[in-house]
Amino acid sequence: MADRLFIDPTTFAHNFATAATEAGIDTKQVTQEAKKYLLSYLTAYYLVNDFNQIEKQNFQAPESTVKFKDMSFEQLLDRVSKLNKY
Repeated sequence: MADRLFIDPTTFAHNFATAATEAGIDTKQVTQEAKKYLLSYLTAYYLVNDFNQIEKQNFQAPESTVKFKDMSFEQLLDRVSKLNKY
């Protein structure tokens, strides 16, 4: 992993505080819930990054003979089927 993730503390805290207020989180559970919120955030962040890398490698790669926009439905299904073997 070449790039480091920086989470803006102010934005994260504001978003968590809003979510915690809306969910009615007990003040005794704030730390535990904040950890869960951060875990959810990081999981989603890295999952999306992984997806974007796979999508880029398989549908935007310069060595690809057919660009995504030019693929037939059958070609797209074939490409997705090959990805599912991983």
